[in-house]
Amino acid sequence: MEDALKFYEKARKISDSILPFAKKLVVENAHILDIAEKIEEKIEERGGKPAFPVNISINNIAAHYTPSSDDPTTLKQGDLVKIDYGVQVEGYIWDRAFSMIVGDGKNVLIEAAEKSVERALKAIRPG
Repeated sequence: MEDALKFYEKARKISDSILPFAKKLVVENAHILDIAEKIEEKIEERGGKPAFPVNISINNIAAHYTPSSDDPTTLKQGDLVKIDYGVQVEGYIWDRAFSMIVGDGKNVLIEAAEKSVERALKAIRPG
């Protein structure tokens, strides 16, 4: 059990360290294949392995779109981008996802979701 907790903790720490890096990649004209590859490379640099291919879903694609090796898709100003990546350490997986708008745009759905998570985390107590 201690090993499992240690591996989960390492996967979480790697995931946490990747988040700001990944958010900086979400810019206008970025190729989504390049974003996915850079995130996967960074996971490996930090001592983990990708738990699954990085998913980058844009606008009306709800989730789990993985760019193929010849995917020409680039991000455009105002796109709603959802990125889902996982870090695996010794078979233990930490999953992470976030959404953001390309550029300076605000999105009421993202803001509402973020506030909901903050409130939920404040309400959680042992037992």
